[in-house]
Amino acid sequence: MAVTEIKAALRTAADTVAGYLKDASVLVVETQTIDAGSGDEPKLAARTVIRLDGDNTSVVPASKNEDGKWELDTVLHDIHMQNVRSAIEYRSKILESMLGLLR
Repeated sequence: MAVTEIKAALRTAADTVAGYLKDASVLVVETQTIDAGSGDEPKLAARTVIRLDGDNTSVVPASKNEDGKWELDTVLHDIHMQNVRSAIEYRSKILESMLGLLR
């Protein structure tokens, strides 16, 4: 293999890894709800965005009670948090695998 071909192959591999890292740099988890059998489109119920630098934003399901105080929909929130934990675990495994390829 010529030096030019090796350089091109390394560049392609580096570009591929850079693309994967860019995709993994922001983790978005959305939980949607739908009225069963309604035929309606799903509606966003909770959303969490976690950036690789640790910054995160969450939108959680809540409503105001009769006293005007916010109440969290704990069942939906628990489901969403389970999805967030699974997504974080999956991203960690992917990043570990990619780092292993570079060693």
